[in-house]
Amino acid sequence: MATIKHLLFDNDGTIVDSEIIAVRIILRMLAPLGFQMQEEEYCQRFPGLLTRDILVILKDEYGLRLPDNFIHTLHTEHERLFDSELRVVPGMHGLFRKLKTPKSMVSNGSVRHVEKCLRRVRLYNALNGRIFSAEHVERPKPFSDLYTYALEQIQHTPSEVLVIEDSPTGVIAAKEAGLTVIGLLGASHIYPGHGKKLKQAGADILVQNAGELAAELRKHLVQ
Repeated sequence: MATIKHLLFDNDGTIVDSEIIAVRIILRMLAPLGFQMQEEEYCQRFPGLLTRDILVILKDEYGLRLPDNFIHTLHTEHERLFDSELRVVPGMHGLFRKLKTPKSMVSNGSVRHVEKCLRRVRLYNALNGRIFSAEHVERPKPFSDLYTYALEQIQHTPSEVLVIEDSPTGVIAAKEAGLTVIGLLGASHIYPGHGKKLKQAGADILVQNAGELAAELRKHLVQ
């Protein structure tokens, strides 16, 4: 592998431990509508998918009829609980702050969402790159558009960039863009078997936590 000159981090489940919050909110809100699913099954079934796409699947497969204000209420709950419960993925606070290599965020979430997350865990000032969002492209992850767009903007070749992702969706998108991907298994929504799914999606390297990620990055970064 060539020496890496830029890092592209996913946000949810990679930097911030947000996926488990979102899972618990939606399962709690769907329960009164007659839908029941265990956290583990939900996390294994829908890793990295947009909420709107998950709801389409649930409506098609289970015949769920959602109230007209469901999405609005869901977003309101996200805002409320993210403010009070959002934490950084264990070990990632120190790692992210210490990295001198330019690093950008590549997320299916909005720019506002990523900024808010980073500010909440006090990492926004450590971001020495840009935020690339699904808002910038027509097709979000798992399509390669967002990573291709990021590469164009940072003006690096795929061999000069390393991606850190937690979901098969993100891994597929990055690999389709020709990038090398590290799969991180350190967030609370990760269950047994997730690493296998990341490898099947094309992840080049798997790390269990921030410590293993730091050791892997030291092999490739410009010091």
